[in-house]
Amino acid sequence: MTGNDATIAALQLIIAGDQYNTISKPSEIVAAAAANVAVQLLKGETPKAETTLYDTPSQLFVPAVVTQENLKAEIIDKKIQTAAQLCTDRYAEGCKKLGIE
Repeated sequence: MTGNDATIAALQLIIAGDQYNTISKPSEIVAAAAANVAVQLLKGETPKAETTLYDTPSQLFVPAVVTQENLKAEIIDKKIQTAAQLCTDRYAEGCKKLGIE
């Protein structure tokens, strides 16, 4: 089973071995880009698109596929979530196995 958006529940399922992966798209990056476009529009400027997707000017971001092998590096080390948020109750042992503390 796979997932999307790297929610706490999905990350905990990965820690437990019940889910294989999830996709992480840090909202801070996407929100910052949207805010920049909004500011440009408010200034009367035309935002420059990096590419076009389905005939729509777009800015694309590279998501991370998060698995047990890289969960610590992609989520904990990048401060997207903390060990305290993920390693609760039944997930504590799985966190130890993955080196997340």
